[in-house]
Amino acid sequence: MSRFRSYFAKNASLIKYSEINNSQNPVTEISYGTLNKQVSRFIFSIDITDLKNRIDSGEISVNSISKHVLKLTNTIAYRPDLLGRKSYDGNTDRASSFVLELFNIDEDWDEGSGYDFVYDDNVYITNRLLSRHPVNWYYRKTNQTWSTEGAYSTGSTGSTIIGSQVFIKGDENIEIDITDYVNHLLNIGTGFTGTTFGLGIKFIDELENLETINRQAVAFHTKYTNTFYEPFVETILNDTIQDDRNYFFLDKQNELYLYSTVGGKYEDVIVSAVTIYDHHNNEILSIPESGITKVKKGIYKISFALDSDTYVDSVLFTDKWLINQNGKAKTIEQEFYLIKPENYFGFSLDNRLNFDDFYFSYSGIKSNELLKSGEKRKVRINIKKLYSQNDFFPLELEYRIYTTQSDKYQIDIIPFTKVDRTLKGYEFDIDTSWLIPQDYYLELRVNNGAEYSVKSPLRFTIVNNGLFNK
Repeated sequence: MSRFRSYFAKNASLIKYSEINNSQNPVTEISYGTLNKQVSRFIFSIDITDLKNRIDSGEISVNSISKHVLKLTNTIAYRPDLLGRKSYDGNTDRASSFVLELFNIDEDWDEGSGYDFVYDDNVYITNRLLSRHPVNWYYRKTNQTWSTEGAYSTGSTGSTIIGSQVFIKGDENIEIDITDYVNHLLNIGTGFTGTTFGLGIKFIDELENLETINRQAVAFHTKYTNTFYEPFVETILNDTIQDDRNYFFLDKQNELYLYSTVGGKYEDVIVSAVTIYDHHNNEILSIPESGITKVKKGIYKISFALDSDTYVDSVLFTDKWLINQNGKAKTIEQEFYLIKPENYFGFSLDNRLNFDDFYFSYSGIKSNELLKSGEKRKVRINIKKLYSQNDFFPLELEYRIYTTQSDKYQIDIIPFTKVDRTLKGYEFDIDTSWLIPQDYYLELRVNNGAEYSVKSPLRFTIVNNGLFNK
């Protein structure tokens, strides 16, 4: 399962009754309350250029896309000491127990170049440095007003709520599934329809219309944060490779893969059918094109099971893949070895692994290595068995990449994810193109039923043009 991040193309905060532009501020405040109803909203658009290019090139298969999740980090997510306290001024409370809504923007808008948050237009009289250029509550572009002030109004044309999230304490991060919306941008889905120029975040109408003594606000890091917490959309892909060619157990669903390369690089082909033959060269199964799945560029799989009541173990079967490469029909022939089901299905603890009998090391990345942003590394896991083990039992390995906050918090960048199991062994890719330059840690764990053994992490650093941005 791979992950890919798409960052924001532009963003801005809209303050009710104000022509202030503060799009360059590293923080956005979304608020409601006071007798003057000091409402503010946050709007943004997503840059999906790189994601779309990878889909168009075949690197990412549309069929592997599981979901797209919008993620913004709360400014007090890792500051529990600030919960329930006043914000930066005595007239602003940190909001709790509320609902935020995600709405569509159906009109084009310019980001602007302002910085400051001001909730009183009269400040303009004494401070001429404040930007009154669009985008703001009234104007989306110079001399072009919003059809609906604040970019959204319940019931107005084009105003659509596409998601929401409940906040209990007020320090939670935003995580909203926007799969239908992003698929619409990619022209691969029909779950969302309509014109869009971005999204916005607001309190629900009941709160925006509420009068309170103090302004109630929640703050998030924006595109221009000078921290690690830049907002993004995370695309999750179901593209994990679990090749059973070396571990084909009878009575179990197994996966066999075809790897197509040209000049050492993965390239797509047309796979029209796969036929399975037994050890006497008798055809036993034919899989049509509809039963063949493209996992990622140049990699295809089939899935099937063989019954131990019909077939014997310890023999070689053949899988023949009918492909078309550059207009030429070819048959690719591969083999797999049948293993008795007792080696997989156990009714005692004898088949369990002893973690201490294995030694793991990495190739493709070194401890404390500096990786230039944009690199893509193939990391292979080298496994040494210290004692005799069951060679017919595959290992279930998982890796994660995380960073730290003040040596107190571990923040998952890639949570524990299955390592690819291929013909060459165990491996996975590290794509640094969407990793923000800083220190990261790579950690490996071995799964043995309900037990896990976690191996010591390896530290590496992403640098940008040879520089490490702290």
